[in-house]
Amino acid sequence: MQEREARLLFRSNDLVDAKIEQTDDQKAWLIRFVDKNNYSHHLESKRSPDPRHFKTSDAALRCCLRIGFRQVEVNI
Repeated sequence: MQEREARLLFRSNDLVDAKIEQTDDQKAWLIRFVDKNNYSHHLESKRSPDPRHFKTSDAALRCCLRIGFRQVEVNI
C-alpha cells in the first residue's frame, strides 16, 4: 500500500499498528502496517510494488507521523 492509501485506512481505523524494521542487510528501513484483521502490509514505493526503503529511521518515523500514527514500534 502507498502512503496515500495508508492515510485513508488509518483515518477509517483499519490500520491499528505501525512497525519500523531494518532490512536484512541493515542498510535501509521499512514500514510495516498491521490492519484490524491482523494482516501485515509494507509501505510501497510510488513507482513500483516493492517495499519503500528509507535511509534513516527518522525518515520512516516522519512518514508514520504524516500518516497519523502517534505511537510506532521500532525493531532493530
